[in-house]
Amino acid sequence: METAIRQGKVPFHAIDIFPYGLSRSSYFNKRESEELTKYGHTFLQLQNGIISPENEEEQMFIDQLNSEEESTLYSVKLWKKFLYAVNKRRTFHGFSMSSRFIQDYIPSAANDDEDDVLEDDIEFAS
Repeated sequence: METAIRQGKVPFHAIDIFPYGLSRSSYFNKRESEELTKYGHTFLQLQNGIISPENEEEQMFIDQLNSEEESTLYSVKLWKKFLYAVNKRRTFHGFSMSSRFIQDYIPSAANDDEDDVLEDDIEFAS
């Protein structure tokens, strides 16, 4: 990627999000994972306002990242793809039923008085 955006001081691996690394996450191809490794810290710091833009391309990165329109910079598209992958990994689809379905299967507290059976009322066959 030919860009005027400065490289990060340390490699960006996102191990806390992708435990096996960006290249093995299946979200990014080899080129994208290498570029995120080089520029990821800079993208993150520009997004969060930790560092200020030093050139026109970094300012364009911030402007296009915050806009809803289709971006023209490859770096913005790549960072949005990373953000999408992070948000997608946080989505959890469990096998348990949701609370609205559980209410149909569990009797309510109002019906408990009708359903209570005392042991004295039960006749045992001898």
